[in-house]
Formats: sequence, C-alpha cells, structure tokens
Amino acid sequence: MRNRWRGCGGRGCNRRMGQFLEPALLLLLKQSPAHGYTLLNRLAEFGLDFLTPTVVYRALRGMESQGWVQSTWDEEKTQGPPRRVYELTADGRGILHCCTAQLRHTRQVLTYFLALHGELASDNDPAAVQFRALSEEADMRIVVPVNGADLDAPTSGVFGRCSTFLLVDPETLDFEVLPNPAAAASGGAGVQAAQTVVQHEGVQAVLAPRLGTNAFRVIQAAGIPAYQIQGGTVREVVVAFQEGQLESLAVPGTDHVVGMGGGRRHG
Repeated sequence: MRNRWRGCGGRGCNRRMGQFLEPALLLLLKQSPAHGYTLLNRLAEFGLDFLTPTVVYRALRGMESQGWVQSTWDEEKTQGPPRRVYELTADGRGILHCCTAQLRHTRQVLTYFLALHGELASDNDPAAVQFRALSEEADMRIVVPVNGADLDAPTSGVFGRCSTFLLVDPETLDFEVLPNPAAAASGGAGVQAAQTVVQHEGVQAVLAPRLGTNAFRVIQAAGIPAYQIQGGTVREVVVAFQEGQLESLAVPGTDHVVGMGGGRRHG
C-alpha cells in the first residue's frame, strides 16, 4: 500500500486540497457506503457534476490503492452486472479530517480576501460596484422550509424533505424559490437538504421546526445559526426573526426548547 497518510499538513495535503473531488467522495462515504454510480450522481451537491464518470472512477481507484477506501462486490442479484460498493477506511477518515480542517482555513482566507477586495475596490470600477451590490444582497438571506412558493405560504413541518426552500431578504422581503433536491431522496435527505442550503452565498440563518443530527452538523459546520419555528407563514416567521422572537436551535433533533417567543434574542 503506497502513499499512506502520515498526518495533516505538508505538500501532500496541499496537493490533495487542490482537487475537491477526493474530499467530497470521502465525505459521502463517511455518510454511508455506496456504489460508484450513486457517488457520481451525488457530486452535484458539491458543484462537481461537470466531472466525467472516468475521472470519478479513477479517483476512487486511486483512493483505494492508497488505502483511504475499500470496495467489495455487491452480492445482491440484479439484472445488470455486479457493482462495487465503496466504504471509508480508518486512513480515509484521517484524510477527511485533515481536508475538513484545511477547508475551514480556506473559507477564512476567502472571506478575508473578498472583504479586502471590497474595501479596496474603486467606486468607478463597474465590476467592483456590481460585486459589492451582490455581496450586500447575499448578506441578507434567511432560509425557510415551505409548503408553497411565496411569503404567504405555510412553513413546512419538516426540513430535509420539504418540497421547497424560500431564501428571503428580511429587510426587503425579496425572496428566491429554491426547490429541495432531497425531497424524494431514499436516504440522507437531511444532509442533502442542508448541503443545498449552505452552498448559497450569504445565508445568515436557517429557520426550521427541527433539524436532524446530520443536517444540524452540516449547518453548524458552515457557521450558520438555526432558529426554531412552529407553524405560521413564511412572512410571519421572518418578522418573528427580525424582532428577535425565535429560540436558537442549539442541539439537533427534538432535544431543544420549544417556543417561538420569549426566549433568547438573536443578536
């Protein structure tokens, strides 16, 4: 077994982080073992759907040769040929931990870079003006799971399998309708829905009745606070958020304080 992982840092880690495909595959396999075809379809969650199957399967073979993943043949009888099932190894978990730490650092660097660029940009630079306008717009997004497609639609009682998310600017009440690709997922709907949400720029909060453990971890890792809602329309819960009436979702599942008002005010 060659190129065994020997710890975080160094040129090897930097080269790995130059390609986001491997960390994405490792994260999906940490969630559950999967066929290569399943992994290929889920790469869209990370913006990697442009990659060809050849590239993805080559990456899987490379990670297996390095001991990060291992595969077995699916013994279940199907009409097609047997398929490999990939799963994460102990070494793969170590690599994923390292990549996650570097991604957090990269996010901090990118945030600083974009902020400094905005400060130095000239008002006479049309591209800079457009960038600042987009940044200001992106800074005002609240995500709400909804059964409908407008501000007066009722909020959804579930997060992972809601049909739609509304991304709302709490100041102007302008909104964007975002279909939930995980609504009909066979498994891992909470994680897929959370990944869809955190990929959008400028999301500052998630309002939901509850979050499962995995969805909670994804949103928490992205540094996005979550607040609890109990029924009502999108317009009503956004107003409640603006007035500081929503309780913070501090833990996943049902182990949190229920109630819309009279709790800790969000800053």
